[in-house]
Amino acid sequence: MVAGLAITIGGVIKQLARAYEAKAIAATDAERIAAEQRIEALRARRDVLVSGGWIPAAIQAAFAVPFIIYLWKLIVWDKVLGLGATDGLGEYETDIGQAVIAFYFLTAGAARVAKIIRR
Repeated sequence: MVAGLAITIGGVIKQLARAYEAKAIAATDAERIAAEQRIEALRARRDVLVSGGWIPAAIQAAFAVPFIIYLWKLIVWDKVLGLGATDGLGEYETDIGQAVIAFYFLTAGAARVAKIIRR
């Protein structure tokens, strides 16, 4: 799912680039207007994919908090201070944790790319 999100955002960005090229080489006003309309539609799609709101942010945080707590305990308490021994995560939990971390980094990168394109 995370990879699908990145592909979707990447696809929209590629389509935006092609739409800008179409606008630049438009021979008639009708072609230029059609390209501008396509650009606006793609910008709106990009903004929806990148933006969120407080509800998605709360859901993302709810998934991330257990992994943040686990990693802090593992690194600070167990490894740095040497005060404990934490059991390892199961395969399923490890996969979920990796997906959560990857999602955060992918969405942050996509948001930066979107801001650059908006300029």
